[in-house]
Amino acid sequence: MSVDPAQFAAEHWSRTPLLSRAKELPAGGFADLLTDADVDELVAERALRTPFFRTVQEGGGLPAPVRTVTAGNRRIGDLVDADALTAQHAAGATLVLQSLHRMHPPVGRFCRALAEELGHPTQCNAYVTPGGDAQGFDFHHDTHDVLVLQVSGRKRWLVHEPVLRLPLPSQPQAGEHLVPEGAEPLLDVELEPGDCLYLPRGYVHAALTTDVHSVHLTIGILSTTWYDVLTDAVTLAAGDVRFRDALPVQPSPEQGVAEVLQQAAAWLAALEPAQVEALLQARLAKAVPPEPVGVLASAAALRDLAPATPLRPRRGLPVRREGEVLHLPGKDVALPASCAAALDVAMAGPCTVADLAAGGLDEGDALVVARRLLREGVLVAGA
Repeated sequence: MSVDPAQFAAEHWSRTPLLSRAKELPAGGFADLLTDADVDELVAERALRTPFFRTVQEGGGLPAPVRTVTAGNRRIGDLVDADALTAQHAAGATLVLQSLHRMHPPVGRFCRALAEELGHPTQCNAYVTPGGDAQGFDFHHDTHDVLVLQVSGRKRWLVHEPVLRLPLPSQPQAGEHLVPEGAEPLLDVELEPGDCLYLPRGYVHAALTTDVHSVHLTIGILSTTWYDVLTDAVTLAAGDVRFRDALPVQPSPEQGVAEVLQQAAAWLAALEPAQVEALLQARLAKAVPPEPVGVLASAAALRDLAPATPLRPRRGLPVRREGEVLHLPGKDVALPASCAAALDVAMAGPCTVADLAAGGLDEGDALVVARRLLREGVLVAGA
């Protein structure tokens, strides 16, 4: 970003767009995330399947360019047909690589780090558009904030004021009707390699190429809203028998509504903040996906574990600790009471096996604790 994090949070987050030119950002552009060669490798050499890719043109989807192959004893009919996709692209179609964070490790690592920084979930699509004034999508607004990272080529962006401020996921809109006749765009900019454009949800926009192709990443920021918090809080009403009562036989729309609204207002006012905070914490804990653990790397770490082995907590893993019990997704890990100090060290940040022994364990016990936490995916080996 061309502004510091505090200014971004105060002035732009979920409020106003921000254009950051390459010269205002760290040198190197976004080649560490994706290159044109990466796009070709994904399409031509990977077994890419739908819905991880699609093609669109002039606002509409095209028939999926797929072929059928055999894998083991199964026939798979949704594998990318690189030749057919190339033909569509040459005719003006935009290739969309969907959920790129799930299949391209550099983008996955970036999205995970960004989610940690923001405290909100992220995702990423890549858009590959040929030159010649091609346009993949009509004017529309997104229901999540986006960061547009121009990887290669150029693309022109037309951005208009929202017609609906801060739309929810249930409120998407698209079409020329979103732009009043004769309205001047808020932004009319051409992004070049290394440029970044931040658009809060709700800003109406469309993008088209010029005389050259364009490859850009769209990072979606799936921000948690107060509406989400209230929705979660209302689930607690299931514990109150008044709200589990059925409507009368042959109910009329106005019957009992005023009374229930009064009861609901009183119920909400009586809620303990800690109850809602716990629900919010559970939602926020899902913002960062756990970093993947390599099968062979994990086996090697267990095999080669030694007092000097560097360890650290696994990024993104939601862990709730109660004494010597770690509550993980789908399971609990319980350790003896004598391991409390070692757990403090392990969960605080980077350490070594020898550091775990500093809490009163002997070296052998420290190795046992480290091996258990590695096997359970709580710790990973490495700096």
